[in-house]
Amino acid sequence: MVLEIVVTPDCFGCEEASRLAALLRREFPALEVELHILGPGVSVPPGVVATPTYLLDGQPIFLGNPRQAALVTEVGRRLHARR
Repeated sequence: MVLEIVVTPDCFGCEEASRLAALLRREFPALEVELHILGPGVSVPPGVVATPTYLLDGQPIFLGNPRQAALVTEVGRRLHARR
């Protein structure tokens, strides 16, 4: 599974999104976590209408930063369902 966190260099909350990305990498080593930084010449993934947006296998799961516990629970639930 791939969790893509879409941010911009100057968005409100994108520093927190970077922190959450690092946490998820530690919490779920089997999960590929990508920080997708939008900018000139960078295409916007489908489903992204604001930043930060959290996409799991291309599907939006959170718009804006979720609470840490909610993110860990949701990602863990989806990873477990895949097994």
